[in-house]
Amino acid sequence: MKLISLFVLGALAVSTNVVAQTTDPIQKALLAAPNAAMAKDATVIKWKPDFTYEVLKKGSSRMVCYDLTGWPGERPFSVECTSSEANLPRVAQNRKLAAMGTAGASNRGKIDDAVAAAAKDGTRIMSEVGSIWYKFWGNSEATAVRHSFIAMPGKTGKDAGLPEVRDANGSWVMFPGTSEAHIMLPGL
Repeated sequence: MKLISLFVLGALAVSTNVVAQTTDPIQKALLAAPNAAMAKDATVIKWKPDFTYEVLKKGSSRMVCYDLTGWPGERPFSVECTSSEANLPRVAQNRKLAAMGTAGASNRGKIDDAVAAAAKDGTRIMSEVGSIWYKFWGNSEATAVRHSFIAMPGKTGKDAGLPEVRDANGSWVMFPGTSEAHIMLPGL
């Protein structure tokens, strides 16, 4: 009986490890989608070094998912979806600003400075108001966490009827009144 139990536990460990190391680029990008139905209908793209992209899978919805692992400013494991393909120019700009802001090093402060400079000089590309961003990131796929928000560029907490500071278990507007303003969706 012990031998069978050890075999079953070993098989579970191997199967869990396989799941925790998704290598198919389409399946990996789709890990950021909030559910299987949305993943099924999503388009999947692959970002190129020149900040353009190729379509790996054409979907039937407006949602687009992609892998950001290895890009400047990202965690060691990082996949993302946006509910609107209209946000892809902003994602491209984010990649460019992160590359400029880091100059080879992952420095969040420099990236934030590059974003702020683009907002100040009027070149910051805005997210589509009301679009949702889904991120799944961490030091590895096995330890990744979800981060979701609704884009509200230029809006404040008053505009949304929400606080502008993190409240216990509730949504709030982060970076109010800026090009980066968004409603945080804790736990999603």
